[in-house]
Amino acid sequence: MITQNIVFIGAGNMARALIAGLRLQGVTGEQIQVHAPSIVHRDALAEEFGIRSLPAAAQRLPTNSVVIYAAKPKQISSVLALWRQVFADAGVLFLSVAAGVGSARIAAELDAGSAIVRSMPNTPAQVGAGATALYARDSVNTAQRQTAAAIMSSVGQIYWLSDESLMDAVTALSGSGPAYVLLFLEALEDAAVLQGLDRPTARALALQTVLGTAQMAAASVLSPTELRHQVTSPGGTTAAGLAAWEEHLRPLAQRALAAAAERSRALGGAKKDVP
Repeated sequence: MITQNIVFIGAGNMARALIAGLRLQGVTGEQIQVHAPSIVHRDALAEEFGIRSLPAAAQRLPTNSVVIYAAKPKQISSVLALWRQVFADAGVLFLSVAAGVGSARIAAELDAGSAIVRSMPNTPAQVGAGATALYARDSVNTAQRQTAAAIMSSVGQIYWLSDESLMDAVTALSGSGPAYVLLFLEALEDAAVLQGLDRPTARALALQTVLGTAQMAAASVLSPTELRHQVTSPGGTTAAGLAAWEEHLRPLAQRALAAAAERSRALGGAKKDVP
């Protein structure tokens, strides 16, 4: 059970997903407050979930607080400059969901001894099916790690990293991955339409095929390679289709993840807020 006060900086989609997950886990509306410059966004969350809506300006926090940074990564330096002393006075656990912003940079903006956990969730968190990687600095104690895990588990599965440098690979895989899967769905749908199916049927079949296959793979002890061999008869229709996929899919996936990881590293190297 999460007993801490949860303070959100930012009122966007990820904040909403986490608030929804926390409320379903039994965290009360009184425990959650959201700070954001947009009164429309934060009041909408307050009305939907029964939480507190507050301006973006820094203000005193209860000592038993977890701060979740869910605003834009490019704004983090300016936001932390406003809140630095407040966080230090309250001794908060700082949980960041800012893509590409390393924990060392956050520590430099706050205090070297601050308890900082960096996370990389993805958009399926909006339906409680997220995949989140977490990295904790040495200043984070066991109880704080458990709190961070409980918060992010409210929207899906979590995976701890012992090496923060791997966060760029995670960003390229699960962080950006939903867009890859959606592009694959679009491609399957368009290809099926070219084969004569009407678009609603093509979309429904493509979506259910991807969803069902992912559920089958998750429920099986077999690897994707082994499962694929089970449905591929030599000389059959699946083998004919796979031959076309195999020609380009693996190198394309490698290039896509390498490009996304490199961009994550480049963003993480930025020390100043950028437009």
